[in-house]
Amino acid sequence: MQVTAVNLKTGTKISVDMVVVGIGIRPNTGLFEGQLTLEKGGIKVNGMFQSSNSSVYAIGDVAAFPVKAFGEMRRLEHVDSARKSAKHAVSAIMEPEKTGEFDYIPFFYSRVFTLSWQFFGDNVGEVVYYGDLSAAGSTFGAYWVNKGHVVGAFLEGGTKEEYEAIAKVTRLRPAIEDLAELERQGLAFAVTVSQKPVASPPPIEVSSSNSVLLLERPLYAWHATAGVVLAASIAAFAYYYGKRRRRW
Repeated sequence: MQVTAVNLKTGTKISVDMVVVGIGIRPNTGLFEGQLTLEKGGIKVNGMFQSSNSSVYAIGDVAAFPVKAFGEMRRLEHVDSARKSAKHAVSAIMEPEKTGEFDYIPFFYSRVFTLSWQFFGDNVGEVVYYGDLSAAGSTFGAYWVNKGHVVGAFLEGGTKEEYEAIAKVTRLRPAIEDLAELERQGLAFAVTVSQKPVASPPPIEVSSSNSVLLLERPLYAWHATAGVVLAASIAAFAYYYGKRRRRW
């Protein structure tokens, strides 16, 4: 069988030589309806990954957790978030008195042979592109500026230090007065900001409905034990899977 064309909903027919299909998934939360608080298509948790039942923790793609940087609940679908949320949940269970709330900047990446890109933050607001997108193997990227502050950054073909720079500039959310100047500086802007003394990012008010989760049931000792075993198993699997991926 060979694909020769694609029929759109509008009735338009487009001739093609190849079709690439990206198939995603949706978290199956039906089992928890009426038992746990659900939000954003997942299980709503607090900064310690506890659901509305204090003995139940949710991590990874299924968890909708508070993202402090943007003052709202997010559900993220990426291996980095899954690994780090698992690690944080285990810490919250084992050493709750030493574990603060999860403070995570949304992060996505991809690597294909010698090509790689990383994205941090949020893709809302005005987009400022930089670099040469036409030259093969060149470094290029973009910033997202919302309400006068950098809220997201993308970079293709960067070094470890350059990726760390765009991650830091996204977390700091520096103020931007001139988009044209930001475009002119390009990647150098992130590198310069990342080398300055660390300053606190502008505060974002988080509504109580987003940051506070009412725990409907008490935490019993055997629940906590079961939670520790489950979370530790998940973290161990994530670590093992990550090592296998690196070997591939």
